[in-house]
Amino acid sequence: MSRFGTFLDTRRRRLRESAWPVVQCALAAGAAFAIAQQVFGHPVPFFAPIACVLVLGISLTNRLRRSIELAVGVSVGVGVGDAIVLVIGSGWWQIAVVVALALLVALLFDVGALLLNQAAVSAVLVATLQPPGTSAAFSRWVDTLIGAALGLLVAAVLPSNPLTAARRTVDTLLAELSEALRGAAESLEASDPETGARVLDRIRASQRAVDAFDSAVDAGLEITAIAPGRRRHRGELSRLRAATGPLDLAVRNARVLVRRAVSSETDDETVGPDVAPTLRGLADAVDLLRVDLAGGHRLDGAESAVLDVAARLPRRGGGFSADVVVAQMRSIVTDLLCATGMDREAARSAASASRR
Repeated sequence: MSRFGTFLDTRRRRLRESAWPVVQCALAAGAAFAIAQQVFGHPVPFFAPIACVLVLGISLTNRLRRSIELAVGVSVGVGVGDAIVLVIGSGWWQIAVVVALALLVALLFDVGALLLNQAAVSAVLVATLQPPGTSAAFSRWVDTLIGAALGLLVAAVLPSNPLTAARRTVDTLLAELSEALRGAAESLEASDPETGARVLDRIRASQRAVDAFDSAVDAGLEITAIAPGRRRHRGELSRLRAATGPLDLAVRNARVLVRRAVSSETDDETVGPDVAPTLRGLADAVDLLRVDLAGGHRLDGAESAVLDVAARLPRRGGGFSADVVVAQMRSIVTDLLCATGMDREAARSAASASRR
């Protein structure tokens, strides 16, 4: 596929995956404005849809936290701003004082960036757009609650599938790991450091896949927490959550493995004949784990495949860097066994029980 074709395919997939969150966010924002205006009688309740968009957004993570931070941040900003403006009036230096005090009050509670921003923005609006002591501050706070509450309600009643992103991202992550192991085997067999360097560049960029998997699992678990209809998926998501740490370690160990594989080639080390085939076998085991985790299947087959590789691990690689490659294979085996649910101590023992 050409680079332009890959670009179009990536954008189409992104639009397809984001379609439901976009519909959620758009409809909820309009509904929040209508409720604040028609039910509560606020003439221009601009912050109701803003709060709703901030809670829902395109990201599926931390929606509950965002709604709480919005409400608290607005309360702090409005409270501080209204009290200070009543005393010192409004103007450019009063805005500086109000913003500084609102941020300092918010910082006392060790809060996130959203709460800090909302405290500052609310204080500025109080100091510039509304006369001191009016009910506009309270109306803004109510609008915030309307938007945040409606956002959470929409997320609970019309949730996205919590497994979709988690399964997709673990599939991508393990595909990267498998390709790195196969690329390392290919470069070792051909004694081709240029191939190894390309593999190294790719596996170094794989942290994005690790982070995406971690975020997707967090988002899925949050959906199951606020959406009763999705709680049946919590067991599988918990299994994926338990795999995030070991898979992160496996990818980190793969980076070291590929780097040392390249070093063994540039140092003209004689690599043992069993190293490359064992790397391919490990890549096959990763592919099986990828299918089972992404498909929600039992992991017994993947665990057996990894244990089979563990039993065939060579004890030496044939040189300093090649020995490190073998040691990293053993570490990756341990990580993969942990990802299947095995206790780490048992996984270490299995990875050290090579028959070679």
